[in-house]
Amino acid sequence: MENAEIHFKNRAAKYNHSSNWVEDQVLINRIFELSGVGAGSEVLDIATGTGLIARRFYGRVKKVTGLDISPDMAKHADECMDEIVFAPYEKMPFADNSFDAVVCRQGLQFAELDKAIPEIYRVLKPGGSVTLCHLTAFNDTDRELTFAIQKLRNPARRNYLMPGDISDCLRRQGFNDVADIEYISAESINKWIDNGAIPQENMDGIRALYRSADEAFLKIHNVSFTEGDILDDMLLVIATAKK
Repeated sequence: MENAEIHFKNRAAKYNHSSNWVEDQVLINRIFELSGVGAGSEVLDIATGTGLIARRFYGRVKKVTGLDISPDMAKHADECMDEIVFAPYEKMPFADNSFDAVVCRQGLQFAELDKAIPEIYRVLKPGGSVTLCHLTAFNDTDRELTFAIQKLRNPARRNYLMPGDISDCLRRQGFNDVADIEYISAESINKWIDNGAIPQENMDGIRALYRSADEAFLKIHNVSFTEGDILDDMLLVIATAKK
């Protein structure tokens, strides 16, 4: 497994344009709304990266803090948050009960979940909310091929997620009012794989997997082959809960 910090150092320059969902304002607004924050809220954005999620909260809450492991990604996050802290998600340098809301989009696949979820619970105030959005497979039918594609696209990935995996972790930790919201993102595979961090052989391998996919996978993902590109409807699941 590739080192996540090195992976995102290589991806930093292209990150904001590396997927349709990255800059999707509908998705970003949905995460903001589901967090339930107000003007007096203190918010932690895990895996803040280039700050696109944090920016939606910045100036609308009392304070937004970004947490990440990549200073190179943060170079692209000017004027997106009040503070950025560099530390692993499994060992956050914050006091207990520090935040009214914790949000994360596409970060926990790089974390040790059995350590990161308890840390989220610890730093969240009683009654506070979590809103955690991650790319998943749809079901057992597409699971094997989806995970094979994700592995080639992101060698630093630790976790390959099914729709209920994050919410199951939240329930086991003791969170309440756990719910999942599905969000479909139409993705250009050419755009998705040209992320600056994987070799040409990985990109070719991903295209080959799509071309050899069975009819069940193609139908679930609504895959279409255009001249020079492949289009895939990918599933993101937003897990919400309260402490």
